[in-house]
Amino acid sequence: MLNRRNNDFMDIELLANKINLNSELKNKVLSLVERDRAKLISLCKKADNDNFKSVFTKNDMIKLAVALLYSVEFTYPKYQKAVISDEIYFETMKDIAVWCENNNNKGLKNLPWIKNHLNFDLFKIGRLQFQIYKCDNRTLNYDLLPFNFGENLIYVHIPQGEKLVYADCVNSLKNAKSFFGEYFPNYDFDYFFCESWLLYGENWQFMNSSSNILQFSTLFDLVYSFDDDRQAIERIFGKRQLIKSKYQENTALQRSAKRFMQNGGKLGVGIGILFKGDI
Repeated sequence: MLNRRNNDFMDIELLANKINLNSELKNKVLSLVERDRAKLISLCKKADNDNFKSVFTKNDMIKLAVALLYSVEFTYPKYQKAVISDEIYFETMKDIAVWCENNNNKGLKNLPWIKNHLNFDLFKIGRLQFQIYKCDNRTLNYDLLPFNFGENLIYVHIPQGEKLVYADCVNSLKNAKSFFGEYFPNYDFDYFFCESWLLYGENWQFMNSSSNILQFSTLFDLVYSFDDDRQAIERIFGKRQLIKSKYQENTALQRSAKRFMQNGGKLGVGIGILFKGDI
């Protein structure tokens, strides 16, 4: 057990256990923190000043160590000050372990994503994740959207690893509305916003009408779609193949998406919104 420092309310071993970090990886990162804690704390302080840019160039084990230590030393106290439950804290931080697993448990590669969790901007509430987001996306077509560039939104993300059950998503959205009203009462927003391959307007052409994905998409007003298959390829197949026949067919979704593409179909991304008052 690592000793708690300066009356910490949390330590990284407890955090690593609660987020189900791979046991071998956990032992490696705990040893690293025990050995180089002062240096890592210094990196955490730099990260706090430059939004983690100074850590992006470090190796994946250093990134993981900084993420865990920063979470304990900087993020968790914010949860305590706001009186947000440990359950939401641990559920949110589980994404660290998920992205380590995506990196073959060799450390944390996707720190640019995890920094949202560490910055006290993103929270997992039930099935979905919700991010405080001042819309800075210049690629959106604001002529079609009911909000402008720079407006406050709640960005809805769909984490991997669990079934996308419609009722769970409804409860998640309802609880998120209550969560932000209670813990961030001064954050004024009107819309939940989602940009995802799950909302692509042509998904119905290769998905079963009762599929969880199509049911999920009905939660949002689908504003528009565009052809950009990168996200869908990553989520459905894991990686791109130069020859479509090389895509694996281990799941029904893989088989139907592969046939759709072989017949000339395109995958893409949909833009969806949900008015807060409609929840």
